[in-house]
Amino acid sequence: MFRDLKSNGFDMESTWAEDIVYFQDLYLCLSIAYTWMIILGSDCSKNKKSKIVGAIKKLKNKIVRIYSLFSCGMKWFNRCYDYSIEKYKLKYDFVLYDIYLLC
Repeated sequence: MFRDLKSNGFDMESTWAEDIVYFQDLYLCLSIAYTWMIILGSDCSKNKKSKIVGAIKKLKNKIVRIYSLFSCGMKWFNRCYDYSIEKYKLKYDFVLYDIYLLC
């Protein structure tokens, strides 16, 4: 997770945040985005979309995953964002609940 939030994924260190409140808000948003990328990566692996992204390879008659779930999710998200083809559409249900309405 440390490498994914820093240089390998979201590039968090380039923000140069000095205000602690700003950094906490940024970290919350990045944590939600990180969780979503992991979910997309695991869905990509489960639904056999890993071949499209290039996340698996066949070595010695075994299928081996060469990207992490985060990297697979980022690649799938970027592909869906860049192309407007129907087969690359993201299917998601993401609902934020207000805690005061639930009480």
